[in-house]
Amino acid sequence: MLLQLDGPAVYGALNVTTTAQEVKVGTSPIVERKVVTIQPLDGDLYFGYDSSVTTSNGTKIFQGQVYALEASDLLTIFVIAEAGTIDVRITEVS
Repeated sequence: MLLQLDGPAVYGALNVTTTAQEVKVGTSPIVERKVVTIQPLDGDLYFGYDSSVTTSNGTKIFQGQVYALEASDLLTIFVIAEAGTIDVRITEVS
């Protein structure tokens, strides 16, 4: 099924550490969000669907990889760095 993405859209950067944080631009996900992209620029990270995500139980996203997933504004997505602090670029599209 092809999603109709007609906006709005937002993008931003996150500094992700070894403490899980929610993927969103600003204080909350955009209303009626349909797609999120995550791109770690300088290290690998892991994602999951709550703040208990770790490097042992999350899904790995490799440095430089653009990972896109369907995710409404009701679905929380958390990321955690494998080590140190990672510059991560994200988009949210509705």
